[in-house]
Amino acid sequence: MRLLSTRTLELDGFFDKEIPKYAILSHTWEKQEIVFRDMADLNKARLKAGFAKIEGTCALAASQGYDYVWIDTCCIDKSSSAELSEAINSMWAWYRDSAVCYAYLCDVEKPAELGTSRWFTRGWTLQELIAPSRVEFYSKTWDYLGEKQDSSLITAVFQASRVDECVLAGVISPHHVSVAKRMYWASKRATTRKEDEAYCLMGLFDVNMPLLYGEGPKSFIRLQNEIAKITNDQSILAWYCASDDASSLTSTSGCYAPSPRCFAMSGNISLLPLPAPAGFLPGSDLATKFRTVFLNDDDDPTAGRREKLAILYCQVGPMPGTFPTIALRPVAQIQSDSRYYIRIIREGSVQQFAMHDGDFLLDYDHRSFFQSLGLIIGQDGTLRGVSESG
Repeated sequence: MRLLSTRTLELDGFFDKEIPKYAILSHTWEKQEIVFRDMADLNKARLKAGFAKIEGTCALAASQGYDYVWIDTCCIDKSSSAELSEAINSMWAWYRDSAVCYAYLCDVEKPAELGTSRWFTRGWTLQELIAPSRVEFYSKTWDYLGEKQDSSLITAVFQASRVDECVLAGVISPHHVSVAKRMYWASKRATTRKEDEAYCLMGLFDVNMPLLYGEGPKSFIRLQNEIAKITNDQSILAWYCASDDASSLTSTSGCYAPSPRCFAMSGNISLLPLPAPAGFLPGSDLATKFRTVFLNDDDDPTAGRREKLAILYCQVGPMPGTFPTIALRPVAQIQSDSRYYIRIIREGSVQQFAMHDGDFLLDYDHRSFFQSLGLIIGQDGTLRGVSESG
């Protein structure tokens, strides 16, 4: 880890237990930011507009007794792909382990404007809000606005970020929140590069993966597959088709969402304990089981070509016994003993089932036929049936 001295403005390298206490900066990039190569010539660096942010951060940290700060613009040599990958995979831990995080809001002058800051719209700043135990907000002139846990500020931070107050206050770990809800926090945020929609969320979901800039939206599919490897939380499938994502979706798809935006209506999805955990097969495919219901009640229940609703084992809203569903349709496979399924994509919110007195009931007038469906979810989100029972 490379840290910037608050006294000399020199960069020093540290490893593991050698790392001293440090402050860390969270901000949005502006014009003429100071990057790693600029720090080799401080006299020249001072001519750039971004140097004022470096000086302001160091002055604040020094006044609070910190000898070092970490600033993403100048503490990472982005010309090294290996260093950049290590930094991005380590960033959650670096923010978590900081003594204090300074959230510098370059477009805010007074506390009443805090919720309107661009800082709350960027992908990378989500983990920078959640990971540190202590986050101090500062205006464009470095005036103190308050901390994220302050009773006078926490509601405004919640309204701007949509991150639950209990998470902001450190009462509940974000890793104990459903996957769908954590994705919901990110659903309204943007990144400059498409791949960063996934990379900026790795720490929030406690996963690591290599960076492949140029892969585009495939990065988000990879992220979901990595998340599925370490959790049995089926809410990862509780997403819907937003109208502005229509160009990236077909009427049928694999089970994974193409973008965090697809979780924009998933903020009310909470965890339930699974009766039987999912498991992974050789090749890192996920084996899981859903309870399913047929939709076309006029057909023979054993025909095998009917659309099904798979009931996800997670809760929708505050009422116990309400579950989200996804629509599946079997497809013919040439020279294959396995049955493959496609997810049916419809614009709108996730369809729900309600359970009353231990029985699943449709929320519309339908006769239903229930099955237990075993599925293998491939790394690319493809669905292959492995067992069905009534």
